[in-house]
Amino acid sequence: MSKKRKQSINLAIIAIVFSIIVFFIPFPKGATFWIAYIAELIALVLQIPIFKLAYSNVNDLKSKVLGFPVFRVGYIYLGVQTTVSLILFALGFIKNFPLWISVVLCVIILAMALVCSMATDMARDTVTEIEATQAVDTHLIKEHRLKSQQLVSKTNDSELRKKLEQLAENFSYSDPVSSPSIFDAERKLTDCFAELELAVINDDTAKASELCKAVEIALNDRNMACKLNKQR
Repeated sequence: MSKKRKQSINLAIIAIVFSIIVFFIPFPKGATFWIAYIAELIALVLQIPIFKLAYSNVNDLKSKVLGFPVFRVGYIYLGVQTTVSLILFALGFIKNFPLWISVVLCVIILAMALVCSMATDMARDTVTEIEATQAVDTHLIKEHRLKSQQLVSKTNDSELRKKLEQLAENFSYSDPVSSPSIFDAERKLTDCFAELELAVINDDTAKASELCKAVEIALNDRNMACKLNKQR
């Protein structure tokens, strides 16, 4: 049985139990009663689209966790509306109780629930977009970190190995976040690193040693550009 079907069954049970209770208790069945009762049914029905908003098209655990606040807003709304409806049922015993109070209260609760649900969903989407962007933007340096570590094991020259180890360490301490403003510096770094890889693979120790210095300079230039960009 799907979660959506289970939720629908639970809501149907709540609606039936609620209806039995309020109709068996001798509340006055005036306009205030019917406004409060209809508002309660609306709150129950709206749990379905709110649940769909929270958990539709989410596949990983992080998306489901981020969807929980939207889901919680729905049940808080239901709890508040149920409490207010019961209070209005009781106030129905008061003769000439102002009908507008019932309408205004129920409309305000409904509006707040809708606004909070959409705002929470927008916050979830924003967090997801930011994390996705950061994941893409850190790809370059993370890739160079891995490749620089792998290069160390591809040479038998002790001096070159030391330089490669130092280079790998420099990559590990570099800020991984990229941005369009440092594109040129990162492109130069990538080009230098590609030449270094080729020299190490071809066992050209002399050229590889020179390129280690070139890559280090390019990395420092990139890191400085990154730092200056964040200070703007």
